[in-house]
Amino acid sequence: MRPFPLKQVRLGWHDAGTYNKNIEEWPLRGGANGSMRFEIELKQTLSSQFRFSSLVNALKLLQPIKDKYSGVKHANLFQLEAGGPKIPMKYGRVDVSEPE
Repeated sequence: MRPFPLKQVRLGWHDAGTYNKNIEEWPLRGGANGSMRFEIELKQTLSSQFRFSSLVNALKLLQPIKDKYSGVKHANLFQLEAGGPKIPMKYGRVDVSEPE
């Protein structure tokens, strides 16, 4: 397992953390859908300016990767960069087009 900055882990965590298995309709069920790239989502999720700015910095770190690989969805990128042990990962998440 390679070390990941805490802000990258938090970005992946918060993006996936809205998932609700009891809601069948997407995107209403939430989950890893790239919504954390919207400022309003960051502000609603985070209770302090420090936490907000750390995730803004995480987004800035990922932007060059997103620019180089424009076909990669934010939702996949956030989960990939969150790190963790090597486990099979399924790609193909769909980004929401607006804040949840």
